[in-house]
Amino acid sequence: MPRYPFNNPEFSEVPYWLGFYSAPYSLIASQRTRSSILARSAPRDGVQIYLPLPKEPGYALRHEFGEGTNPVGPVLSMAALNNSGGDFELLWNRIIDPAKFQNEYMYATTTYRRFSNVTEATMVSEARREYTFEYIFVPKSDREAQEVINVVGSFRKASYPRVVQDLPERSFPQPLWTLRVINGVPLAGNGQNPNLTATADWLGEPMPLVLTSMVVKYSDASDPVVRVSTTGKPNITLLSVTFREFETGTYDPNIQNNFGQGGLVSKSEIIGG
Repeated sequence: MPRYPFNNPEFSEVPYWLGFYSAPYSLIASQRTRSSILARSAPRDGVQIYLPLPKEPGYALRHEFGEGTNPVGPVLSMAALNNSGGDFELLWNRIIDPAKFQNEYMYATTTYRRFSNVTEATMVSEARREYTFEYIFVPKSDREAQEVINVVGSFRKASYPRVVQDLPERSFPQPLWTLRVINGVPLAGNGQNPNLTATADWLGEPMPLVLTSMVVKYSDASDPVVRVSTTGKPNITLLSVTFREFETGTYDPNIQNNFGQGGLVSKSEIIGG
């Protein structure tokens, strides 16, 4: 359970912590949910890392839109034919009728044309949010310097696929991650004292994630001298990690999830939640 700062007094003085929980990938949808990743993140199989909530937490979100004809109108299909009572002539008249209004520019106002236009920007792909967290570690003891190495090593190793036992030519996909904001001292085990309300407020209900990039620098760019501890460990470590949601999300106002009534759910959570 790597964590920084490590010393007990400093550990208890941090008001909000950010918990990074990783568990092995699974083909079973119910094990790709946030609650399952958290439960399976025990040190034996997964990773639990605790760092202070960064100074500038946040995320990037971008949906993709395409411009095309909105399919809410009648279309030529068997379903549309059934909805027209089996009357093909009625269905054809419904489809061809909008063409009569192509000459509306001759007499219609701009407002009328605007609201009668059926070509709209339609969402073609839901956003997969990205989270980037940056830290500067300046350990004050050899024990803290070793803990920084453990934090960096845990992030790095848990970003790679895992070798399949007895089948070394194969590997499981990369582990999945979930994030939790923690109020107070993190607890051992799978409880971790998570504050789900704070997680939703600060991070917007992060869904299962994958670690997409990681940047590590072991010195201060403004210092021409590399500073090391008495045991040769780095004295300054700059770490940046970027996570991306594993699946796109959907908003369901009727569900009761860990973040309260209604919220965002991933596709695996819809299937196996």
